[in-house]
Amino acid sequence: MAVSARLDSESLRRPVGLRVARLVALAALSLVGCGPLGPIPGGALSGPLGATDVQDWSFAADVENAQLETRPGDPHSVNTWFAALGPDLYVPTSMILGSNTPTERSWVKHVLDDDRVRIRLGGTVFERRAVRVSDGSDEYRAARVALEARYDIAPEDRDPEREIWIFRLDPRTD
Repeated sequence: MAVSARLDSESLRRPVGLRVARLVALAALSLVGCGPLGPIPGGALSGPLGATDVQDWSFAADVENAQLETRPGDPHSVNTWFAALGPDLYVPTSMILGSNTPTERSWVKHVLDDDRVRIRLGGTVFERRAVRVSDGSDEYRAARVALEARYDIAPEDRDPEREIWIFRLDPRTD
């Protein structure tokens, strides 16, 4: 009887310990990176600051996704796609998942309120200013083609109902 009572009490303690360990691990992850974790937004991005005037973004060609930080006063960061064309770096609103309307995304609302952003490519953070590219312009078409090629989006995979905004990330001087 004593053995079975001991086993019962041990089996009851084990799940509590496992839950505590998971909570500690999650808290550690949130404090270490401070950036987004998959689809879950994060806070301020960490990493060394990159150059202000970048003329060639080819060093980021092997980076699959970037992290974009908005709202400097209360940083909010998300994982995002990006594409480079010469000295210009572009970030789209959702091209395949999530809301079809850009203004329903928190980070887009933040950019409309304050265009100061930071983008992390690899481990380096670049301070930029998000400038919306005019829909239908030659620049928009070129950036969209570059984004679709980079992320292998075929014309038949496009959602005709989806409104896609593209922001060019210009150097910040402030």
